[in-house]
Amino acid sequence: MNEDELPESFVEARKLGCVNSSDWQSYTWKNELSEQRRRILQHIDEVLAGSDTEHNPLHMLERAIGIAAVCMRRLIECRLVTDRFRDSELEVHEIFVKADVEWREPFISKTASEIFNNYDMRARHPQRRTPKVISDKMLHARVIAVLSGSVYLPDGLLIASDTQSKRSLFHFTPAEFAAILDALLNDFVQFMQDGFVDVDTHGTAKVFAIRS
Repeated sequence: MNEDELPESFVEARKLGCVNSSDWQSYTWKNELSEQRRRILQHIDEVLAGSDTEHNPLHMLERAIGIAAVCMRRLIECRLVTDRFRDSELEVHEIFVKADVEWREPFISKTASEIFNNYDMRARHPQRRTPKVISDKMLHARVIAVLSGSVYLPDGLLIASDTQSKRSLFHFTPAEFAAILDALLNDFVQFMQDGFVDVDTHGTAKVFAIRS
């Protein structure tokens, strides 16, 4: 069949060009998340040890947390983790705001200020949060800091999003933070199914996804 004999629909389709795409994959994001896990723990150690480095470890920590949060969000939103993990609640600790104390709004330029005025830094409280909630708070972090030398709390990482910060801070020891990322890195999808919810009722406008 020569060019002139091709159906008009074929000719028009060729004019539209080609779209290359693939399925979402977990390894790209997990590889990056694993690297940022390493960097986060390294930079926390540098801060705690007062290491003499060419870089500012607090600046590098802020960057690594932001990148890690993006990786976590992509893995969750692209359904690259199991439904069980996505719906699970992971153990975290939170430091609550002080009661009956006037709130002092931190300056925009600071990654953490007014900590001791605004929060009760004498105790942390166990909570359970979904992976998405944790990654959201990391991605929108208003507070990123490292606590050290406290009599009341172990050395560790302080994180809070803009919407969270007037209620509480996350507090993680390095091992606890690593465990959060490890839980995501060690979750693997063995079975996946995609389809339309109900063709008779919804047509092709609504889909479902199962990951286990």
